[in-house]
Amino acid sequence: MSAKKTENQLVSMIVPIYKVEKYLGQCIESLLAQTYHNLQIILVDDGSPDRSGEICEEYAEKDERILVIHKENGGLSDARNAGIEKADGEWFCFIDSDDFIAPDMVERLYQLVTEHRAKLAWCDLKEVEEDAEYSLEVDKDSGAEEEITVYTPVEAEKQFYTMNKQRCLVTWNKLYHRSLYATIRFPKGKLYEDGYTTYRAIYIAEKVVTTSRALYYYRQRKGSIMADHSDRIYLPSLEAGKERLNFYRQNGETELIRLEVNLALYTSIHFYQVIRKKEIRREIKGWFKMFYEEYFKKETWPLAKKIRMRSFLIGDPCYRVISGFENIYNRLRKKQENV
Repeated sequence: MSAKKTENQLVSMIVPIYKVEKYLGQCIESLLAQTYHNLQIILVDDGSPDRSGEICEEYAEKDERILVIHKENGGLSDARNAGIEKADGEWFCFIDSDDFIAPDMVERLYQLVTEHRAKLAWCDLKEVEEDAEYSLEVDKDSGAEEEITVYTPVEAEKQFYTMNKQRCLVTWNKLYHRSLYATIRFPKGKLYEDGYTTYRAIYIAEKVVTTSRALYYYRQRKGSIMADHSDRIYLPSLEAGKERLNFYRQNGETELIRLEVNLALYTSIHFYQVIRKKEIRREIKGWFKMFYEEYFKKETWPLAKKIRMRSFLIGDPCYRVISGFENIYNRLRKKQENV
């Protein structure tokens, strides 16, 4: 994939829309302000009961690059899938309709995939308040020097298990070559849909390039899907973890399996400890036991970790005691090492 072949190729920007009339104008304005002009902007009105559909049509009358799809409500995944089916671009971007992006986001990501002959690029993101206003004068990362990193797919997947987890996991801060979505579709009716799909796109991308620049502005809304607490997202989160484990096992990715097993167990423990409903806690305990029996026991782990995970099967109070003693021991050992 040479730079010459990818120059000025069409980028399809897919925007799923539902009950966001307050923010939708800001989102669309940020797309129209892109310094990269060869765009197809696909606005998918997912049966929104407010004025969102009307707002889409108003903008479509102003700019011929906008394509509006009106459909019955099917959820975020279904709306994204509808956009994929209508996308003509060689490259895809997914933008959530309550967020906005920097004017040069598409241009910068496109430069990166072209320069490095990659099929996927992502940028950093910046969380903004619910009432944040879009402006062309977005932050310039306080003059910080841009860091570019090129990953193999497995190296990129590993970022999901680091402090870079969010920027790796999410769908919407990335530029994808359309071939990555030849067979991938978002799971209809599922929350945490990014957890089922992004890792697959990364894995088949051959090469991934990232920038440290925060070019995507992620609005923190109290009523958004991911703000509605653990009792709604525990199940899709754990289901997605199992799918990733099976995918890595099928592809013989031993190191990724270990990273995912570790994450799945601690995620199960976290949900168990923050959710108070007994029936849900029993279900989560079942998920933990499945991860423990089918995956954890088949790998080699330090003795302390084996004891810690086994203690949770006995009971959360036992786990808390064991973990507490272990934390005290580690602090004392670290203190002695520094003497």
